[in-house]
Amino acid sequence: MQIIKTWLPAITGMFCMAFGAGIMSIYGFFVEPLSQEFGVGAAVLNTGPIALLVVPACLGALVGKMADRLPIRNIMLVGASLSMSALIAIGLAPTLVWVAVGFLSFSLGLTLYGPVVVNGMLVKLYPGREARALALAAMGMSLAAITLPPLTGSLLAYLDWRLALQVLAAGLLVVLWAMILIGTPHLVVVTGSVSEAPVASAFYRTREFWLIGLCVALGLNVMIVLTVCFPPFFIGRGYTVADAGWFLAISGLAGLVGKSCLAWQGDAIRNAVKWLAAGLLVMQVVGLILLYLSADTWQVIVALALLGAANGAFIPMHTYLNSRYFDAAIISQVTGAQMPLFLPFGLTGAPLAGYVFDHSGSYDVVMLALAATLAVAAFLIACTPPSKQR
Repeated sequence: MQIIKTWLPAITGMFCMAFGAGIMSIYGFFVEPLSQEFGVGAAVLNTGPIALLVVPACLGALVGKMADRLPIRNIMLVGASLSMSALIAIGLAPTLVWVAVGFLSFSLGLTLYGPVVVNGMLVKLYPGREARALALAAMGMSLAAITLPPLTGSLLAYLDWRLALQVLAAGLLVVLWAMILIGTPHLVVVTGSVSEAPVASAFYRTREFWLIGLCVALGLNVMIVLTVCFPPFFIGRGYTVADAGWFLAISGLAGLVGKSCLAWQGDAIRNAVKWLAAGLLVMQVVGLILLYLSADTWQVIVALALLGAANGAFIPMHTYLNSRYFDAAIISQVTGAQMPLFLPFGLTGAPLAGYVFDHSGSYDVVMLALAATLAVAAFLIACTPPSKQR
């Protein structure tokens, strides 16, 4: 019981990750219904995830400062309410414009209980155990990938997309409120840090701020593009929608294994964390190449297992890398300030992938381009200076 009490904030973070950013694991299931109802192509609908980049990029620094100074529980409750209410509203939207407004609102809410807020809280609550706490919270992404695609596929098999989305959002809102109220401390602020002001004004001038930000921006944006591309990619290879859901579940299960390994050994290799991040990116490159070359189902499963494990372990890397270079008192501000670096690739990646699909009918070339992007990210993180010995 004491163990559960000790790690309850991290478990709460896991649910926030699962039913926040993890919802993007089912975005691809709604592309086809939306395309048919509103008469637009994949290139247009693939711009939806851009909101998940634009909103945090514009508000990340502000939200980070709020998370470092204000009651986190209240911030997270407002965010969960706004995001799930927005999804319910999307299910009622009469036009594509209202869908876009709803998704922007969802993105705003998600920013308030997403990685900038949750991971910053965990770094403050678990000094010296950051990797374990961050990995535990990041397991929520695997939880989402394991449970949400099959659940969404089942709902869409019996309900139209509007009602399916509303039922899903209402249920997730109840779960989020319960977990946030039970597991989040009212106030999580590092006090008495006399160094906060000078550090806050100086982190923009450090090389590691930019290299970490660019590396993670490329790595996580590739993951966003993959969540959009995977369902139609598998369907194009001759598999059914249900098969695609189970493939994503396999990837999610592998991601859970990757995060578990990080939780087990991540703190022990904290001084070599940049090489860990680079290795995870290289593993993803290998996984994407194997997926591109796959001809049989077992080959797809092997590729997804490798890709999922590396993806899963890389998700907590953003805040963990920052925690090795910057003071915990401003960790949310640093992470939030890096969010604009997500924009260049984020604004072009998903739409370009959709453009390629609309003109070629396949995401094969996209997979190779994403592999090359991850190779660049691995090079960037390898160029960072040694982390702090603390």
